[in-house]
Amino acid sequence: MAAKWYAVAVHARSERAAADGLVHVVDDVFLPVRLDRRPWSDRIQTVEVPLFPGYVLVRSEMTPEKRVALLKVRHVYDVVGRRPHRVDVAPAVSDEEVHSLQLLLAQERALDPVEKLVPGMAVVVVVGPLKGVRGVVEKGSDGQRRLVVSIRLLGRGVRTVLSADDVLEDAGVW
Repeated sequence: MAAKWYAVAVHARSERAAADGLVHVVDDVFLPVRLDRRPWSDRIQTVEVPLFPGYVLVRSEMTPEKRVALLKVRHVYDVVGRRPHRVDVAPAVSDEEVHSLQLLLAQERALDPVEKLVPGMAVVVVVGPLKGVRGVVEKGSDGQRRLVVSIRLLGRGVRTVLSADDVLEDAGVW
């Protein structure tokens, strides 16, 4: 069985601690974060904020034994979409979704979390620094086009501004 990406539900505001604990149990841990400026009483502080609060992505072979080991990690609540009486313990997050999210985060662009996905045209970016990122195009209230990269299993995603010249319609890959 090959290692796949899975979403792990963690306790509120414990994403970093859970990710640190999961490092010893799984092949890879991915905690997507963005920088956010927060006002404090005497200054403005820049803090890391999880893009998907309450979730951490892990890459591992998901056997029932591995699921039990994951659940023993402090702050971990459950594997998202787990199936208690089936051989496949939980549905996997696609490699393309995780890769697109990693590419988007590597560009250090302004990101806007999306709680509910909006139906739209699936596209792939063909030029520029986001080349290869797959997502869905949506039109904002200001008329600007935005690219939404999502983790469908979580029903969440992130959005960034996009030039229409940078994308091509995705020919049914999604």
